[in-house]
Amino acid sequence: MIISVFSNLNNKGVSVLAVNVVNKLISGGAEVYLSEEHEAVFAKTKAKFETFDKAMSICDCAIAIGGDGTTLNIAKKAAFLGKPALGINAGRLGFMSGIERDELGLLARLINNDYIIDERLMLKATIERNGQVISSHHCLNDIVVSRGDFARLIDVSITCDGRNVSNMRSDGVIISTPTGSTAYSMAAGGPVVSPEADCIIETPICPHSLMDRSIIFSADKELIIKANNDQNNSPIMTVDGQEAVNLAPDCEIHIKTSDIKTKLIKLKPENFYEILNKKIIERRV
Repeated sequence: MIISVFSNLNNKGVSVLAVNVVNKLISGGAEVYLSEEHEAVFAKTKAKFETFDKAMSICDCAIAIGGDGTTLNIAKKAAFLGKPALGINAGRLGFMSGIERDELGLLARLINNDYIIDERLMLKATIERNGQVISSHHCLNDIVVSRGDFARLIDVSITCDGRNVSNMRSDGVIISTPTGSTAYSMAAGGPVVSPEADCIIETPICPHSLMDRSIIFSADKELIIKANNDQNNSPIMTVDGQEAVNLAPDCEIHIKTSDIKTKLIKLKPENFYEILNKKIIERRV
């Protein structure tokens, strides 16, 4: 089996963990590839080095070592190539991680193809202006439309299949997947949704109203979002917290379910609700 390992070496302690992971995979019979930019860190291992893109394209599966942001980034890139990804948590919550740093013994199951694929719904957001497509983006967690540089409310309108859903004054709106329901959406008061569900979740950010609440749409719906744009405060669309796009006047954001699904590797029988309780308790401590 060819496994490519990608690490966020900016996180404290990740380099030591990553070397241990690589050595365990190689001793188990896997052929391991790493990004050549990290060759100095892994020089004493028997791993092979390629460009990031080449390492991703030749592997049977990808491993991401870091926090949820690292797992999300690598899992999305793997998804576009139809490959599964495993997250090893070296961060804080690790909702998306398959195993923790003290569970490296489970990597033997990965090498022996003894694992389950957990497919996760993704969303596609297309920015249009005057009927022309400006850009398209895919998210695993969420699409966020928010106010610009100034701390003041913006007007946001949402339609679903051509029908008006909401007109609100708020700091913005979060459109999330079930996977993203435990991220920004939950922090904004949105519902926690099992990742097995196929749906789209809309959660207002600090709405100036007692009536605006989260709405859950079926996965076959298409949402259109418009945010007022004035000369002093241009709204921003953020994709998975990793990509920001300034929204020009008269832009519409069309959001629907993506044809691409992220494939997360599960090596243990823990279910979503057990993970949820465990992670929330960890955050309280």
